[in-house]
Amino acid sequence: MFRLLKPKSPAVPASPDAPVDVESSVAAPAAPAPSWRERLFGGLARTRAQLGGKLKSIFARGKVDDALLEELETLLITSDVGIEATQFLLDALKARAKKEKLETPEAIQSALKEAFVTLLSPLETPLAVAGHKPFVIMIAGVNGAGKTTSIGKLAHHFQAGGKRVLLAAGDTFRAAAREQLVTWGERNSVDVITQESGDPAAVVFDAINAARARNIDVVLADTAGRLPTQVHLME
Repeated sequence: MFRLLKPKSPAVPASPDAPVDVESSVAAPAAPAPSWRERLFGGLARTRAQLGGKLKSIFARGKVDDALLEELETLLITSDVGIEATQFLLDALKARAKKEKLETPEAIQSALKEAFVTLLSPLETPLAVAGHKPFVIMIAGVNGAGKTTSIGKLAHHFQAGGKRVLLAAGDTFRAAAREQLVTWGERNSVDVITQESGDPAAVVFDAINAARARNIDVVLADTAGRLPTQVHLME
């Protein structure tokens, strides 16, 4: 059996005749919240510092030779870029270096950057959910990467576009994960399908059946922490 957790009802406002503590109700002006770009750059500061220093030392060679390619391959793989993507980047860099005779750190760095853009650009496509009903999105990634928070933001985004949303608590290994998802469901006034224990696939199966019965447009399914490059765990 699955549990359907409905969002809590909003709190009842205080009576207009109730006394108000004016002094305590006047709050100091809050500092402006950092923008999404500022928060993103702040969160990546440590990674940027570590990788940036290593890349600079690699590019300092000033030429694309076997030693540079070997060091770059090690850095990309240990940074979880993945085997296939790493091979694509190395091949693109090698071909560009041979064609244009890259001999400066700046030119090598620019060539690698353009190879990354070429690799990632095809992924920049709009997310069209009109083709299936319900449209099921499974959120995958390592613990702490922001899966549950992303689900909350996606729920808000789809609701703003007039879509009906249902959440599935597919991370049955961590009780805290279910609680976090329920909290996001309450914030967005979205129902959550959850189980206290059991198979994650069963939770998602129940959520899809519930979505079909209720004419839901989008199902957002949380999952247990997985590294996307570990194919056997992703499967």
